[in-house]
Amino acid sequence: MPRFLIDKLLPWLSIRSKLIIAFVGLSIIPLLLVGLHSIFSNVNMMEKIALENLTHDVHTIREHTANFLSSIESDLHVLRHSSLLERFITVLERTSSDQNKSLLQQLQSEILAFARTKEIYYQIRIVDSDGDELIRIEALDVTDTGTTFRVVRANELRHGCESFYFLLIDRLTRDQITFATSELVDKPNRRIPVMSFAIPLIGSKDRVGILIANVFAKNLFRAIEAKRHLEVQGKVVLVNSDGHYLYHSEKKKDWNRLLASREEDNLQHDYPVSTVNAILSGNEGTLAEGVDEIVSYGPLFSTTSSGKVTPGFAMPFFVFESVPKGFVLGPVRSFALTFSSFLGVFLIVAIGLGLLATRQFTKPIAELHHGAEIISKGNYGHRLHVETHDEIEKLAGQFNAMASSLESHEKEIQQHRTKLEEMVRKRTYELNEEKTKLQAILDHVPSAIVLLDKDFQIRSASAAFSTITGRRFEDVKGKDCRAVFFKGGFCRECVCRRAMASRKIESHIDQTCDDKSGERFVEHIAIPMNENGDLDSILEIITDVTERKRFEKNLVQTERLAAAGEMSAIIAHEFRNSLTSIKMILQLHNESENLNRSERKSLDVALNSIEQMENIVAELLNFARPKPMEFQVKSLNNIIVESLVFAQPQISKQNIAVKKMLDSELPPFLIDESHMKEAIMNVLINAAHAVNNDGRKLNRSEIQVLTKRECLRKTLRDFGMTDSKRMDDSNLYGAEIVLRKGTDCAVVEINDNGCGIERQTLSRIFDPFFTTKTNGTGLGLPMVKRTVNAHGGIVAVSSTLGKGTTVKFYLPLDHET
Repeated sequence: MPRFLIDKLLPWLSIRSKLIIAFVGLSIIPLLLVGLHSIFSNVNMMEKIALENLTHDVHTIREHTANFLSSIESDLHVLRHSSLLERFITVLERTSSDQNKSLLQQLQSEILAFARTKEIYYQIRIVDSDGDELIRIEALDVTDTGTTFRVVRANELRHGCESFYFLLIDRLTRDQITFATSELVDKPNRRIPVMSFAIPLIGSKDRVGILIANVFAKNLFRAIEAKRHLEVQGKVVLVNSDGHYLYHSEKKKDWNRLLASREEDNLQHDYPVSTVNAILSGNEGTLAEGVDEIVSYGPLFSTTSSGKVTPGFAMPFFVFESVPKGFVLGPVRSFALTFSSFLGVFLIVAIGLGLLATRQFTKPIAELHHGAEIISKGNYGHRLHVETHDEIEKLAGQFNAMASSLESHEKEIQQHRTKLEEMVRKRTYELNEEKTKLQAILDHVPSAIVLLDKDFQIRSASAAFSTITGRRFEDVKGKDCRAVFFKGGFCRECVCRRAMASRKIESHIDQTCDDKSGERFVEHIAIPMNENGDLDSILEIITDVTERKRFEKNLVQTERLAAAGEMSAIIAHEFRNSLTSIKMILQLHNESENLNRSERKSLDVALNSIEQMENIVAELLNFARPKPMEFQVKSLNNIIVESLVFAQPQISKQNIAVKKMLDSELPPFLIDESHMKEAIMNVLINAAHAVNNDGRKLNRSEIQVLTKRECLRKTLRDFGMTDSKRMDDSNLYGAEIVLRKGTDCAVVEINDNGCGIERQTLSRIFDPFFTTKTNGTGLGLPMVKRTVNAHGGIVAVSSTLGKGTTVKFYLPLDHET
């Protein structure tokens, strides 16, 4: 292609010049294209990475800020709804605060105790409806956070100076909170930047005052200054709706100084109008065009559909993080400069080598041209004498050989023709034999091989066709494959039509179910067959891959369980030793007579936590080193009744009705009573939690427990969690359990009308350590499955979101231990 372009564009150049141009072009152009592609790809990739990291940082800042404000909101609600403050509000409606000094002192003590448990508040105040301060709890240390507090004396309280807060809560209703940034001045005239939170105190008829909490502003700054992805040369900025900086990581962090210099240090001064409008729009987004920085922005607080800031905060703020493009793209620019230098050097070297190389063969080529003209005129005795010791010399030798072979060429062609005809006859016979052998091989292949024409009609099939599909070839020959395979769900997607459309090999695995063998997986592979460039037929290979899919699933589960068991044993062992030491030290410390009431209460909380951790460790050890099964002939109904008695305290306190339907005709059989009782209790407690957590329930919460004797109507398969004969050996996993159609089983069925389980969660409920509970270990259901599998049984779980969940134990009555 390069030589063709050179000949068209520069026909007057010599062969040497053309070769030099082609040589240099082939050397430089690929390198240039690769280099440019690398530069542009790196630019796009680094911008994308920077945008992703910035967006993540902004989301992190918003999340930390939301958590910070939520904690303050929770604190104010706790104070607002305390019994003392409720009584105080009731008294304020009837009399003045001066007549209730005892109640006022109790309330001061309660707020003081509350403030000492926190370190973020500067002041907590209560103001009556006239603007007079009734209570002020104030931090003594105002440098950063409050560690010690005092109750301000009555003669220091302010009177009639709180119009700012009444304007702030003017439109708030009961339990709504608002806040604003402000600066307070203490006695030494120190300016203290704070966030002032206010909640109206509303009695039975009207507002009687305000609860005010002034929080150190630097606590918000700490939330904003959380660890980020791009800490080097990046900046984080907090602005209000007017574009004034409230926090700037590269400039000033003091709230008062930033407010004082708002005319010089603001968003409009530092960024173009389009960027300012985007940041203050209230939407999340990123910017990389029109500015020298890469910017990710968003509102500090999320907004509702009506545009109100949540949770009741009236003042909007916006946060953005940026990083200079030069910092992000600096390595790319350095690479581009190095690449340009390298390209120039490479060009000079390529031209020099081209000159040397072309000189070595342009002269021999001229001699070859002259000799070819002589030979073409019939002078076969002419010989070329070229000594270049390379391909040109070999070419001259070929010219000489050509002259000597022309005379005998026709005779040799005739001899070859005769020989080829004989070879064709022999090969045809061999092909017929190979075809017979191939057909025999195909008939013994376990996969069904089907040939379809371009209209998708079945033309031929191997012997395995009938075995896999259940249909005779004679009954389906000439029929459309869709009409044959789509009935009964044998084929849910036509891979042959996909292969015909894409002209590539297509494959698909269908999941079916029949009464004989239960669940099946059938793999369809469609191979388009080309003849003379036209696609005229499709070769479909149908394979029953049920066993392969089952063992693949079992292999994954086996590896997961082995790792979980080993990890549980190690963690439980190490934690148990450490917990024992900690518990002994705490118990000894608790026996000391020098402890005050608060310290003893803290020790009791710590000991209770240690006991909870010991229970978790015991559960881990029970999962990693389960006790051996001890099978005895027991009544399943009695075990269920005893399990309900043990689980009743947790069920009854949640007002859940339990309905029992136990089959009295169910015979006793071999059961490990303790393990089975534990498994049933696990399922009952899970059902109780599911019913209790369903906030949409209008009817009475209910759990149904029933037993029955059932002869299976279809085959059930599962891979057991452990070998039932050696349950104490944690290295044995994955024995397949098959309950064939007709097996006599005892069935335990536990239903609830709770919230149900999502489909993606349902497939993972038996995975160790997988749980959706905040305080769960994720070991309950795996241990349930282990117990049922050890009895030769299978656990089946079905669930409908919003309606409830059903758990069934299928336990064979003739299980042998």
